[in-house]
Amino acid sequence: MTERHFLSVITVSFNSVKTIGQTLESLQSQTSKDFESIVIDGASTDGTQEIVKSFGDLVTSFVSEEDGGIYDAMNKGIARSRGQYLAFLNSDDAYFPETVEWVKAFAKNTKASIIYGNLQKERELSGEILTRIEKPNLKLMPKTMGVFHPATFVKAELFEKLGPYDVRFKQAADYHWLLCAYLEKIDFQYLDQTLAKFSTGGVSNFSCETYREAAIIQKELGTGTPDEMEKLHEFCLKKRKRNSLIAKLAEWPILRDIYRQQIKKRWN
Repeated sequence: MTERHFLSVITVSFNSVKTIGQTLESLQSQTSKDFESIVIDGASTDGTQEIVKSFGDLVTSFVSEEDGGIYDAMNKGIARSRGQYLAFLNSDDAYFPETVEWVKAFAKNTKASIIYGNLQKERELSGEILTRIEKPNLKLMPKTMGVFHPATFVKAELFEKLGPYDVRFKQAADYHWLLCAYLEKIDFQYLDQTLAKFSTGGVSNFSCETYREAAIIQKELGTGTPDEMEKLHEFCLKKRKRNSLIAKLAEWPILRDIYRQQIKKRWN
């Protein structure tokens, strides 16, 4: 009988040929090899499958087929997993080399059901990589996503207890599941390490629909301020239009440096 790995890392992809290589390289470079890599691809047409296959035995389970969205794909990964803990590393995210080692040691000492840590956000701006470290705040869970999904590690048995992700939600099913766990008083333990890297290109990488779904979730579970989420949804839509206009104006040489300086200020 094959020994059970400490961690199952589930990566969901769709047309991710430009980024999934870096994600898998971050797994390949782990100082602890006590994990399995599961890739669930949504029938990509850009060569993503070839990139995944080039990593050979690193990826222990790989499927490429149409799915019902990111959380349907994650649920497929959960069903295939054999690890003691599960983690979700999307195809444009990455771990630090010691991530699995850190989490494994922390889990051994704490017996935590859910381990969550810090996230490094990255943004490319005219060839320069801007970075900043963000820390979670679990107390905010009733009102908003208080932890970072790529830097969260969950005992596999919890998905048997709470069920898989609710695929009604296309953008915020992770928030729904983690909020349910929080309300069930599941043991969350904070590991003060930066565990994952998240790449963002600005507002275009964030769906305003997340706010609308969060409002529905909060109404169903009786937490937070759903009306505020509805207002944030409206504000996000307006901000997206404004940022799109600003980005176009920033193509003008006279405005390019001003735009870059404003972005840098927000990232410092």
